[in-house]
Amino acid sequence: METIEVVAALIRDRDTFLLCRRPQGKARAGLWEFPGGKVEQGETKDAAILRECREELGVRLVSFGPLMALTHAYPEVTVHLTLMDCRVAEGVITRLEHDDMRFVTTAEAAALALCPADQSFLAELSARESAGERHAARARELFGQGCNCAQAVLCAYAQEIGLPERTLRRLGSSFGGGMGGLRAFCGAATGAFMALGLLEGYDDPHDQEAKKAHYAKIRSISEAFCQEHGTLCCRELLASLPGKLQSDPLPRTQEYYKIRPCVRFVETGAKLVSRFLKAEE
Repeated sequence: METIEVVAALIRDRDTFLLCRRPQGKARAGLWEFPGGKVEQGETKDAAILRECREELGVRLVSFGPLMALTHAYPEVTVHLTLMDCRVAEGVITRLEHDDMRFVTTAEAAALALCPADQSFLAELSARESAGERHAARARELFGQGCNCAQAVLCAYAQEIGLPERTLRRLGSSFGGGMGGLRAFCGAATGAFMALGLLEGYDDPHDQEAKKAHYAKIRSISEAFCQEHGTLCCRELLASLPGKLQSDPLPRTQEYYKIRPCVRFVETGAKLVSRFLKAEE
């Protein structure tokens, strides 16, 4: 049986993502799917998903690369389907080919009749979401124990990384307070970057494809973090706090935890690592 290469787009809006319903007259009519289509000869997957969503949704996307892939045999064809992490760069999403579309949570998507291959993607997204919640709870606990924001996110993945938590605390120790109290780059995001690097990063400086793919994931995490909190700058994230921001760390008192919003950033950083980890095909 013929195997065709297909791409699909994961287009998120905070905790929801876009699903579209296949119209009458097409195979699997009435079933829901992630938007996308066939990769044409000579096309890259990135180029294919941009073209398909321009044709189906009337928008220009930016692709941050593949999130997961699978092979599924339908009665008439076998598809190798790759789910691409995408954002809308220009335009308003418009229903041009499907007969319905909506942004849904993973729980809401589970109540819809999905194409079988897309059901597998949904199961993996749900698993990542659950893992993210567990790691967010651990990061929140570590932050409450006095870890800086980078340490809290990084150490939440100590078991998966396979290094002692003490080692990871040292690795993350320079990045609290927006990098050593400079109030520059948020430590929660930095901790997420370090965790993903230790879990999936490249070590061959000449492997351009691995470098490109990893950088794309880091950009995607940054985009998702900004979508949630508006910025990656520590100073801007803490702009609502009274008084002047201090360069030196403050004692962790009840008053500190009462007014400090950092725990939300720590939770987001920990969740995003799980979202962008590779899945076995």
